[in-house]
This record gives sequence, C-alpha cells and structure tokens, in this order.
Amino acid sequence: MATQTYRLEILSPTHIGSGQEYSALDGVFQNGHWYLIDLNKVVERSKEDPTNLANAMMQPGFNWASWLQKRNIPPAEVAAHSVACPQNPGSTKIRACIRDPFWRPYIPGSTLKGAIRTAILEELVTAESPQRRQQWARQAVRRNQEGKSPDRRYVARNTIERELLIGKMPNRANESNYDLLRALHVSDSEPVDAKQVQIGLTWVHTLRNNQLVPKRVGQEEYKMFVEWLRVGAQTRLTIRIDERLLQGDYLQQLGFGKAQVETLRDFTVACNERAAALMEHEAAFYEDHGLPAIARFYQTLLDRLQQVERVGGFVLNIGWGGGWETKTVTNPLTEGLDEEYERIRQTYNLGRRGADVFPKTRRVAYQGDQPFAPLGWIALIPEVEGR
Repeated sequence: MATQTYRLEILSPTHIGSGQEYSALDGVFQNGHWYLIDLNKVVERSKEDPTNLANAMMQPGFNWASWLQKRNIPPAEVAAHSVACPQNPGSTKIRACIRDPFWRPYIPGSTLKGAIRTAILEELVTAESPQRRQQWARQAVRRNQEGKSPDRRYVARNTIERELLIGKMPNRANESNYDLLRALHVSDSEPVDAKQVQIGLTWVHTLRNNQLVPKRVGQEEYKMFVEWLRVGAQTRLTIRIDERLLQGDYLQQLGFGKAQVETLRDFTVACNERAAALMEHEAAFYEDHGLPAIARFYQTLLDRLQQVERVGGFVLNIGWGGGWETKTVTNPLTEGLDEEYERIRQTYNLGRRGADVFPKTRRVAYQGDQPFAPLGWIALIPEVEGR
C-alpha cells in the first residue's frame, strides 16, 4: 500500500514519558500554571549569590513560591517553560512527557508500532488451536536445568513472538531483520501544540470489598501528576507497509505464512478488534466495581470506535497508565486454559494467589477531585488526499 497519512486524535488523557520526573525543587505552581524554574534566570533576576541559593534550596521546607514572593519575582520571569496545571501538585512528583529538542510534545512512532505489534500478535495467537496455545503457556513457565523460571522480560519474545513474528533466519542473524513488523513503517507524529499539554492528577484505584477506591497505604497515597495530552488534541503521522517484503522472493526467504501476511496488511482490523474487547471488558469492570463514570466513558469510547471504523481508521491504547491488560496477550493466550493461567500468575507473582480478580488495580485520570477517564486511548483516522 502507498504511504497513508493519519490524523491522530487524543480520546483520553495520554502520557508518554520522557523518563524525567520533576520535584518541588524544579518548579512552582501559580494561578493555574506550573513553571519550570531556570536557575540561571533566577540568579540573574535576583542577583543572589549561587552558593547562597544552593544552600537555601537544601534547607528543609524550601519552596519556590515563598522564595520568589519574598523577592517580588513573578515565576514567569524566571521560568524556562510553563504548563497548564488546574491544581497545585504540592510536593507530589510530576512525570514529564516526551518532547523534541525544541520542547514540543510528540508521539513516537515506536510507541504506536509497539501497540500495533501487540494487536497483531494477539490476532495470530487467538487464531491458534487450544493445543498450540497450551504448549506456549506451558513453555512460558518452564524452568531451566538450574530450576530458574524464564526471565519475565523476554518470555513473550522467546515463546510466541519468535514463532509468530520472526521468519526463517540463519544462525546468529539479527532477529530484527527477519521480523514481520519490519514491513510496517510508522513515523513519529508531527509536533503537538504545546498548549494541548496539561499537568493532571492520576491515582491508582484498587479493589477493597469489591469496590474500587483510591489506593492508600499508611500515609502514602498512590497518586502522581503527569504531563498529558488533552482530550481532543490532534496531530498527524504516516504509516506505510513495505509490500516488497510480503511477496515474491523476499517472502519465500522469510517463510511467513498467509495468515501472518494478511494480518499485517489488515492491521487496522486487528487493532480495532483488540480495542473493542478491551473497552467492553473495562466498561463491565468499572460498572461492577463502583466507578460508573469510567464505565460511561468506555461506552462513549465504544461509540467513537464504531465511527472511526466506518472511515477506515483504528483505535489504540498507548503510553503510560493504560494497565497490564493493554500491554499483554496473556488472556487470549490462556483462554479456556485455567490451570496454565494460574501457573503463569504464580510463576510471575501476578496478584495474590487464589484471588478471583486480576489485575485488581487501575490507574485513572482525575478532573478536580473526581475520576473521569482511563489513560492512553487514541484514534487514527486516514486523511483523504485533496481534502
């Protein structure tokens, strides 16, 4: 297929992290914005001796709001950047979103491709016989000669991925050169308008007495502020399938079968089937466990999914906070295989032994003091040339 341009739309708050976290020493909140402090600007504006400033910052209870107010310095005058922030993060850390060298947020193609890869893998796993899936599930927990369980970081790669997504290759060859997804090229998105980034509150909810409640252990609250892309934010990107690798001599050398090739070509179908299944499952989960607002959000997402499908688009869950089920194919792998599912859970410490529900936690986005949405849902809608 020719290169297709997609309009990417944010359907629920979406955070793709840079790996950086900001503390209270990094910035200050004022009037609905959080300002990232530039120390060089602080020194220049305040005429403070750098050593004295460093000593002040090391003192317990230091905060920029008080320090700047005493010197009549508006935060905007000493900030590198500012981000909309409806509520004060206080001492809670802030996860930074990924940005380009010009500090413009974007969505990496690798993030999108990873989500597409999971959908394709799930489609291929689901099509296999129960006997084949049972073989993979048992292989996933098989101990080596030293009695050690497989490394959980590579268990999927060493079982189902190597069989379903890696073609025939010479010994010691680089697997990535023989990967089915090498034929799928996903670009980084265009920069997103920086005004579409907001610092919002996320909170882990956990089941207590069969009800989802904010997770607290002692004095610790399992919440965090993150830079997320707002609902409705848009950008563009391109996706291309390299047909040369899916036909003729190349395909013969790689050894991929008809099902693998067709699933890759129809990746949007696999993505939408996976999205629908996840949305239906999560809507029921939230309805059953006392968060009807999130259940209603998922029902709205299901309606939006149908609209996107009708115009040839697809829906993904990406980034941080989407939850365990959005990142794995364990449930389709073990469908109807209760014994194997329990062995996988026990081997990799997935939840408490004997627990009826796993996972029992969800991370949700807050609006004010109320949970209002899951994280990470996006739509990709094909653009028609000339429109």
